[in-house]
Amino acid sequence: MVSTSDRVIECLETKQSFIVEAGAGSGKTRTLVEALAHLLAVEAGRLLSGNQQIVCITYTNVAANEIMSRINRDPLVRVSTIHEFLWSVVRGFQAELRTAIVKTNDAAGSRRIENLDLTDTPIDYWQYPRKWEDGKISHDDVVALSAALFDEYPKLVRLVADRYPIIFVDEYQDTHQSTIKLLLDNMLAGNSERLTVGLFGDHMQRIYNTGVGKVERTELRIIQKTENYRCSIAVIELLNKLRPELQQVPGDTNVQGSVRFVYANSGVRNPVAKIRVKLRAEGWTEQNEKVLMLTRKSIASDLEWRDLLAAYEQRSGFSVDDLMRRDDEFGELFTNIEAMASAFNSGRYGVFLALRAGSSGRITHHSDKKMAAEMIARLNKLRSSATVGEVADYVWSEGLLRKPRRVVSLEERIANGDNPDRAERDNAFLSALRAVPFAQVTSFERYLNSETPFSTNHGVKGEEYENVLVILDDTLWNQYKFEAVLARDTSKTQYQRSLNLLYVSCSRAKRNLHVLVVSPLSKSAIDGAKRIFGGENVSELANM
Repeated sequence: MVSTSDRVIECLETKQSFIVEAGAGSGKTRTLVEALAHLLAVEAGRLLSGNQQIVCITYTNVAANEIMSRINRDPLVRVSTIHEFLWSVVRGFQAELRTAIVKTNDAAGSRRIENLDLTDTPIDYWQYPRKWEDGKISHDDVVALSAALFDEYPKLVRLVADRYPIIFVDEYQDTHQSTIKLLLDNMLAGNSERLTVGLFGDHMQRIYNTGVGKVERTELRIIQKTENYRCSIAVIELLNKLRPELQQVPGDTNVQGSVRFVYANSGVRNPVAKIRVKLRAEGWTEQNEKVLMLTRKSIASDLEWRDLLAAYEQRSGFSVDDLMRRDDEFGELFTNIEAMASAFNSGRYGVFLALRAGSSGRITHHSDKKMAAEMIARLNKLRSSATVGEVADYVWSEGLLRKPRRVVSLEERIANGDNPDRAERDNAFLSALRAVPFAQVTSFERYLNSETPFSTNHGVKGEEYENVLVILDDTLWNQYKFEAVLARDTSKTQYQRSLNLLYVSCSRAKRNLHVLVVSPLSKSAIDGAKRIFGGENVSELANM
């Protein structure tokens, strides 16, 4: 039997561009890496003599690092995001970029910048909104301007193809449609003898609205993978019912596993906690399970940091993202407070002293340790019983930590009131945050440090876990309606999006899968669950 890798290699040898459609758990990344390994083994000499590289486009830097690690970071393979790659190609054509920007601006209608003059202005790419009058182009501009240059200057495409004769795209379904169009219409078209494009992914695993999803092009040979090496046999059978057009078969060592579907009636309180108690009796632990929920808000509710999230939400949606990245006024402070308490409580005094403001780096006398112990004991008590404001004031007044510069700036903006509207918003945020119980910060830090089994459905694509509990709740986000999937109601606009996310979520399970629905279900949806999961595997979570 001809393997998927053999079919990819055949395409590479005949310069036939292709799509590898790799269902969940089929080893898509392994196939991509095997193709790269083959090229490095067979084509290294030719690539070196021609000063050429293979390009591998990834959706995230995490994926890029994973692929690079698997090929020992061979310099003949350039792994990067599409924006990094395209900018490296076009950045040297400054005059052409200036012309393209002016032409695009002239056609911008009401958004047109009057009297835009870029004469002698260097064009640069940055991670912020465009500022064309200063020569600054944005994330989206890179793809659009590259396409414009490739259209206007066909020789540029030939130069790129000669330098990069093979371009792979990982997780193609998550790539923006404009990127796929650029690769196939602006670069591959007319250059198939010079350039081979390989797309690796699975259109059913498109879970981001900006992704292109399914690509159907006659110039691309479709290579379908049907094996599933990750999931248990029971989970594979479920996936085949969710996606009947792709019937996966187990790989070599798949276990039997189990799938179950439970729905909570309206009288059940804390259904997630109740189902997790039941699963503990079956051997599920925090170490071998993953709990997938649709939104951070639902996770915050179950892990009890809802007030902390609400304080940031009232400020702005971007503030929540900043909190998650620890890139706000208090992120570093929260992390250091928790790290300091943990270090002292576990006897790691060197780490404690490294974190403590103004520390000499040593505890030289018993009195030093006694004083530090008394302060940490007080801090521990406050962490469990006081507010964020009270804990922050304590660590600053006792000299345990310095007040972050960004907090000082926030307080100064509020006090000065130079911008009254902003000062009012800042003050409302600061007041709300200071009133949050600090115990919620401790819980949030545990979540952020992956010390809990909770994650969002979107945050685990590409990962796998022994046991998976998927929580479905149609009341959380109007972009999703899982009842429509269960009831086969394809008339709902959310149907395909919900099906894709359910497919991705369920396919994370290596052994056991449990799906819990906490929002109301119609009879047709319950009947649909029985069809998909098997009647013997569907039950109602009784009120306890």
